[in-house]
Amino acid sequence: MKSALEIGQYFIDKTGLANSLESNTKLQKLLFFSWLIHFYNYKESLFEDDFFAFEYGPVVENVRKSYKRNYADLKNKALPKYSEKEAETLTLTKDIFGDSDCEELVKISHKSPAWEKYFKNSIVYDSEENATHCTEKAKIPKDELGEEVRMIENVLSVYKYQNQNSAEV
Repeated sequence: MKSALEIGQYFIDKTGLANSLESNTKLQKLLFFSWLIHFYNYKESLFEDDFFAFEYGPVVENVRKSYKRNYADLKNKALPKYSEKEAETLTLTKDIFGDSDCEELVKISHKSPAWEKYFKNSIVYDSEENATHCTEKAKIPKDELGEEVRMIENVLSVYKYQNQNSAEV
């Protein structure tokens, strides 16, 4: 099983993500959607790294930090060899979500009930006016992503339907 960083390298390479906060955010959403697609299709994790509920949706914190600090190294690093299942998941994720802009992907990820629950739980108020984000409380247990997996099932159904109809035309 690859790490989320190794999975992320695929999206950096294949979608032309730039060295920017917006591209880092888009990468995070692609990781989230790819994990959901893989879990739906194969009933197994694509990677073991944890998701955390941040303001702009689910985030793999170690990937976010690596992207921010070492973008050039990630961009220039050779892609790992992906298994057939991994490659299928990554290609499908890229085909469905790769052309979407960051803002659109954030809006979609905000429909996640688990993200909403853990983001709200992660806000800590030290006074009436001052709130901070507690990363430890923001960890999203993957076993709570059932509703998100059902939502991705609908996305995949629409995608397959559209591709069948376009192939028939």
